[in-house]
Amino acid sequence: MKRVLYIFVSIFIVKSSFGQNTPRFGQPNFAQGIVNPAALAIDSRIMVDMVFRNQWAGFAGAPSTGAVNAQFELYHDMAAGLAVSYDLIGVHHETHVSGQYSYRAFLANGNAMIFGASVGIDQRVHDLASAQTIDANDPKFATTTSKLYFNSGFGMFYNAPNFYIGASIPQLFENRNIIGIDFRPYRWHYNVSGGLYAHVSERYTFNPNFQLNAVFNAPIQADIVLRNTFSNSWSLVVGYRTENAVILGFDFLVGGVFRMGYSFNYGVDKLATIKGMSNELYVGIGLPYHNSREEFGQRRYLNKKGKFRRDFRRGYDHRKWYK
Repeated sequence: MKRVLYIFVSIFIVKSSFGQNTPRFGQPNFAQGIVNPAALAIDSRIMVDMVFRNQWAGFAGAPSTGAVNAQFELYHDMAAGLAVSYDLIGVHHETHVSGQYSYRAFLANGNAMIFGASVGIDQRVHDLASAQTIDANDPKFATTTSKLYFNSGFGMFYNAPNFYIGASIPQLFENRNIIGIDFRPYRWHYNVSGGLYAHVSERYTFNPNFQLNAVFNAPIQADIVLRNTFSNSWSLVVGYRTENAVILGFDFLVGGVFRMGYSFNYGVDKLATIKGMSNELYVGIGLPYHNSREEFGQRRYLNKKGKFRRDFRRGYDHRKWYK
């Protein structure tokens, strides 16, 4: 009976997820630019985030999600990015590719209000021909379809030395044919994330953070994560996901440039033994990573009069980026 119930739930998830589907990872303070185009180049002026998530390990056809987000600080108040993500759920494949842009309005004490937008293409593939069926000649499972769709997103992000909070709508358009854009606000997915940095001592920083995902007529999904960082180089993570799952993990920083992390979710509900564990791997490159959030917003691009400079053609030393 449990297996029948689980199969029914899985079919429902597959059918509902392809109305709109936003990547969701277990450590929301990493790779924030994937779902919020305003959160670009926050931890480093040049950075690449890569995340892979495999759900329900050991179950055939279980969902898997991956994403890459490359980010570059153009100027003191601008950043750009390229985000690529995919979802595999059984015979259904979805890929998103988008260009991103963010503008930073700096306030007092290094605080910044950031606005971001993204424009891109979604590809959806329904590979029914690869499905294993009882009737090998069933015509409904003899074809594979692939379609492209236009999409865009919007986000806001408030960054301060000791906290951050952001909100975004990753997909503004319902997925139909690329020449028939469908604007349906009641189907938007809203993403909200935030966190604090409490410097308890020189060797220990407490970083609680959260993310919320909401859509009309559906339960709110949330992750609450408690990250404990030691010596500014490695962290232990514990958290809770509202789908009745605990989150455990770790991450570490190598040479101020490479950041790696692993976490897993394990359900504490009645279907836990059937679904299995969900695994998530994170790899990041920053050139270099900021030692603290206080380094964000330093005045770097200046001319002789002390004003912001955007003319790189003469008298500019690129090495100052890393000093």
